[in-house]
Amino acid sequence: MKKQLLIAAVAATMSVAATADISITGDAYVSFAAQAIGSVNFDTNDNNDNQRVRLKVVGSAGDTKVTAVIRSGSQTRVNELPVETDNDRGLHMDSLYITTKAGPVSIKVGDYWETIGLGARSLGRGKANAFSVSTKVGGWKLGMSTADGSNSDTRDNTTDVSVSGKIGPITVGLVHNPKDFTDLTLKGTFNDILVEVERWNDTSDTDNDITLIHVGGKVNNFKWDVAQIKNDATYTSSANNKLAPLGSMLIGTAARGGTATAIYNVGDFTKILGVAVSTKLADNTVKAIFTKNTNASSRTTGTELIVSRSLSGATLTVNIARVSGSDVEILNATSTGLRLDVKF
Repeated sequence: MKKQLLIAAVAATMSVAATADISITGDAYVSFAAQAIGSVNFDTNDNNDNQRVRLKVVGSAGDTKVTAVIRSGSQTRVNELPVETDNDRGLHMDSLYITTKAGPVSIKVGDYWETIGLGARSLGRGKANAFSVSTKVGGWKLGMSTADGSNSDTRDNTTDVSVSGKIGPITVGLVHNPKDFTDLTLKGTFNDILVEVERWNDTSDTDNDITLIHVGGKVNNFKWDVAQIKNDATYTSSANNKLAPLGSMLIGTAARGGTATAIYNVGDFTKILGVAVSTKLADNTVKAIFTKNTNASSRTTGTELIVSRSLSGATLTVNIARVSGSDVEILNATSTGLRLDVKF
């Protein structure tokens, strides 16, 4: 009898496993850089090497999905002293959340990352103990989200309301936080030219309004982009360190998980004006970026050359970044980097 019960239990377990909907995807990168920009000793470049692996596990049951992202930074038994901060070392849970539906209403709850608008002020920011709902009404998406309510001793509770939809050829997005900000985005394509505009009106104590304008298109085999971001004032550098204007590898220290040759963030400047041109050349994508960067004390220029090549299941990127015009002499230098990315 016990044997029959055991067989039945095993069969039931196998049946559940067979019908369960579980997917595992992920990404990884390894990067190396000879970081001369900002190096105190120009005779020997400061190397900046790091790596990251993420696994995204999604379990589905009907309209409900549980998502767990597991992340491993550079710290391993082989290399116990990576250059990253403590938060980037070792193995840990990167995010954990549940999505489901209640009729026409979509629900998301847990710890996750979220971008507001085009990311001019808030790109990939963490939302802890968060709860959001959204639905569509007449072609418009209406949403509301709140976060950090149960962690008010260490984080400020934030509640946003949002609406997005199309007015003719223009996609409009509005996110409003009664306590801190209002963010407006406009996006459209006119005669094959993409135009994006974002305006962040800050009503918090920092009172820092931000404007981002991006225009891009193609001419023959060349893709071109022009972008400008203006901050009323500089702000804490790490507060928006994932935004890399025009795909820069000089600005945005945490972009792409971490950019070894980046030394600036958008909050370091009151104005960034950049131009990028890219094309295909012998199975490589070659991109040049030129930026003029302004803050209260100085104006610098950034020049970048980025070459990427698709491999079998991976992408290899080599880049050179140079800063000139800085009043800080150690910043007027050139850094080089090599990076291997893979998604699976």
